[in-house]
Amino acid sequence: MLNRVTALAAFLALCIVLAACGGSGSDENVDKAAEKPAPTQSATATPQPKATATAMPTAEPTPAEKPADDDDRGSPAPVKTATEMPKSEPTPAEETTGEGDSDEPFDLAQHLSEKTMQLWDVYNEHDPDALAVFYSEDYWQEEVDEIRANMQPFKNLGLTFTAEETSPPTEIEPGKWELKHTARFQGGLVNMVFIYEEFDGDWRLTYAKPE
Repeated sequence: MLNRVTALAAFLALCIVLAACGGSGSDENVDKAAEKPAPTQSATATPQPKATATAMPTAEPTPAEKPADDDDRGSPAPVKTATEMPKSEPTPAEETTGEGDSDEPFDLAQHLSEKTMQLWDVYNEHDPDALAVFYSEDYWQEEVDEIRANMQPFKNLGLTFTAEETSPPTEIEPGKWELKHTARFQGGLVNMVFIYEEFDGDWRLTYAKPE
């Protein structure tokens, strides 16, 4: 019985000693743990993936910026032009007098000067019937035979006239204009007086005689 008590006492004493040692060791370990510096983060940061710059999409060139192809170089773009107003057809009177040809006011004196010079050009072709367009109908019927007779010698000899205006067209009466020419040919000359009057918008001869 004594031996059991003794053994139990010894076991308890050993437990107390161990508890005392264990507690002291734990506090020491706690103190050491407190004194131990906390682990620092590595100075080298974890490399992050680099962001790649996304290039802006290049705008498609407009048709005006695109270089012309070989096939297009020979075909330039058509140039637009202003739309013209349709022109009305001239009346027969305008075709003769030239009144509808432009915006400029009709110059009757100039028209008669040019028309008389054209008469000489027709006369030099030695075709008397072609002169009918310069005469009024009634006056042509009066003069046609004489004109043919006078032209025949010039046609036979191949002579032509060179005319010049010696007196410009002048209105001698309302609606009646007069002008004078000197026409030269090989071996002579003739001084002519012409008088024009208007017939349905067309100016025709009602008199053409040597002065």
